[in-house]
Amino acid sequence: MKILSDKMKAYWKRASDFCVYKILHADDPPHRLALGIGIGMWVTFLPLIGFQMALSVFLAWLFRANKLVGIPLVWISNPVTIVPIYYPCYWVGCKLLGTPVVSDEWARLKVHWQTLQADPTTQWSNKVRFWWDSFLDFAGPLGLGCLLVATIFGIVSYYASLFAIRAYRLRRWGQLMPPSLTPDGSHDASIGGIPSQEHASGGKVA
Repeated sequence: MKILSDKMKAYWKRASDFCVYKILHADDPPHRLALGIGIGMWVTFLPLIGFQMALSVFLAWLFRANKLVGIPLVWISNPVTIVPIYYPCYWVGCKLLGTPVVSDEWARLKVHWQTLQADPTTQWSNKVRFWWDSFLDFAGPLGLGCLLVATIFGIVSYYASLFAIRAYRLRRWGQLMPPSLTPDGSHDASIGGIPSQEHASGGKVA
């Protein structure tokens, strides 16, 4: 139990450091950071294991979002978390399409997956191959369900992180950009990182 507790503390510290130094104190406006988080969460729920990181970086580049913050999010979906993440998405897709949930097939895949997990010789490539072979049998409802769930989580993540980043920076610094980037004391009060009219004219932000 102590080993597990120490691991949880170490994981929590790394997660906290990432949130503080890579997100809240990053040299990017809140909108770009929040958009990077939203894109990362959106990609997390897409059934594209093996390509998610590249897709997240590409979309962040395309939409001019922060490329770093979304990468750890796509690691949430991996061969270990396939079933708890994608089965609910598949269920949603089946309900939307009016097709039955193939419970017998899922039971067979679960046994196969447990066999792969228990085999010490199983490599990462075997798990990815299992995922892609299984995906072909459920592509329709799984793809639709994942797209819907990913969009919901992506939008919620964007607005929740935008609010949190803005609130933290305004409470800590009284402005939306790190003070090191505004040595003249001007405050960036816009969502996208463009100074507001009040500051452009020397006024104060309410």
